[in-house]
Amino acid sequence: MIVLVYFILSFQDLRAVYLYHYDEASQRPRLPTFEDIEFEPISPLGKDKAKITAKNLNCHEFYKYALNCEVEAALIYNSSRKAPPTPEKIGDWCRSIKHHINCAIDWNSDCNAVTEQHFNDESIKGLMHVDSSVCDDEWFITQYDQVSDCISRSGDAWEGCYRTFTDVVDREKNKTNEWTHYQTHFKLCCARAKFRRCTFEALFESPGSKCSREHAVTLQKYSVFVSSGNVHQDCDHNMMYSECPGGDPRPSENTLKRLMNGDPDEMMISKGSELHHQWRILFLFYTLNLSRYG
Repeated sequence: MIVLVYFILSFQDLRAVYLYHYDEASQRPRLPTFEDIEFEPISPLGKDKAKITAKNLNCHEFYKYALNCEVEAALIYNSSRKAPPTPEKIGDWCRSIKHHINCAIDWNSDCNAVTEQHFNDESIKGLMHVDSSVCDDEWFITQYDQVSDCISRSGDAWEGCYRTFTDVVDREKNKTNEWTHYQTHFKLCCARAKFRRCTFEALFESPGSKCSREHAVTLQKYSVFVSSGNVHQDCDHNMMYSECPGGDPRPSENTLKRLMNGDPDEMMISKGSELHHQWRILFLFYTLNLSRYG
């Protein structure tokens, strides 16, 4: 009976990790703030724009300003890799994200009445989603601190997935400013789902990965958060994934079941903390629509 309960919990965990339900705010208990990681505060977006102090920017040099923002953010992170940052680098990665956000908000607020050249609000919201879901979630950062070996084993494959994903996304976004237009929205959502399928296979099914299921779950959550930042749109409703190029990119129920049945060691309940983790995942996602076909 215990093994059956564990299987159900684990299966729900995997479905939740892959599917499209990480946009909801976490209700998990918060851990104490890390004193060794200091982030610059994020400027407000939306209705609070009027409260932002003007930075006296040269609003006629958008591309120069955008390039400077890119260079400064790159220097903060100081890595050319597109793979998930190591736990040692996650603080720098988060500082880089926050710098991008503040750069964009400062320009849009200071220069809105001067020029039509601006940073796309949806891109800013996407970055803020990543910042909130990864950088400001201390519970997630605590879990992420354990994934160094998994990153070293699967990082190259993950990076390949990400480069393909961003190539498609950049190409589609460069075609039009109307990213929510049906055709563009459809292609972006297909690309996002395909990326998640790609990282899912790299983390859970690749012979070279050898990540523990718990660590693979954490990195797949990271994949979901990051892809929601790149494509910050509602891809859950009115999407015909069966019409995506190459077919439906989401994993089948059989794939998920095979993953849960594939490694007997992962079925052992040797740690109370692991079972407790499964219950928390189930509680978080059970009330959401987890059905692939619903």
